[in-house]
Amino acid sequence: MMTRAALLALAAILAGSATQATAQTVRFQTSVGAFDMLLNPTRNADLQPLVDNMLANVASGIYKDNVVNRAQEGFVLQLGSFDIDPADIGNISADVFQQNETFDPVIVDTNGDLTPDLDLGDLSNVRGTVSLALAAGDPNSGRASFFVNIGDNSASLDPQGFVPFAAIVDMTPIDELMALEQVNLGGNLALSDVPLDENGDFVIVETASVISESNFSFIGPVRTALGIEPTVASVSASGSSVGAISPAMAPSISESIEPAAASALAVPEPGAAALVLSGLALLARRR
Repeated sequence: MMTRAALLALAAILAGSATQATAQTVRFQTSVGAFDMLLNPTRNADLQPLVDNMLANVASGIYKDNVVNRAQEGFVLQLGSFDIDPADIGNISADVFQQNETFDPVIVDTNGDLTPDLDLGDLSNVRGTVSLALAAGDPNSGRASFFVNIGDNSASLDPQGFVPFAAIVDMTPIDELMALEQVNLGGNLALSDVPLDENGDFVIVETASVISESNFSFIGPVRTALGIEPTVASVSASGSSVGAISPAMAPSISESIEPAAASALAVPEPGAAALVLSGLALLARRR
């Protein structure tokens, strides 16, 4: 469980040095290798809420022990939805998936017209870009679950409000992960192509950390979650819908996964300004 004291300590330190965010790189170390995610590679100021969301997730440790839950050939690699006890990585069943706490969703559509109110420029869901998974038809439902575009999905995903906010620096580790054996764990898109490693175990995130420290900025969810800023965005522990995306289904690209069928939302752990966050590692523990 993310503690209020831990987040308050983290927010207080980071609030004192918050500057305009440039680009940070998040490294996801999985049980089969690591990949790096460059946040806001185009330095687009409109993407700040999505950058803040990812940094908050990383700082809170939500992606730790998270399962890579979808590797659909030619389409996407998806994670951030499900957590698992490392002791259960060989128990190939959706029953071992657990739901994480998440921050409130990122608001990108303020006028309710189901279209992100952002100037995206040339940003598009092409190979190597990263977007948040969404509940069907709701651009304001993105939390922790995200996907990497394996191919050019711009025609099907751009019109649905999926906003690319990051890019994978080197797609080689992603392609290797996509090549793993996959199993179908249920009648839900989010569980239809779950990759397994060479031992037949789930692939999990061991650590997630910010590895670039220059101009580190943290101005969003953690501070507002604690009431440091006027708008409060509380941390939610309730069962949330888990976004799932489908190349063939334009209007409906997500599924709500019931808890009994393994509904779990996830996120990453700290590691931004190494000296700052390492000192808070013991405080920022999850359940």
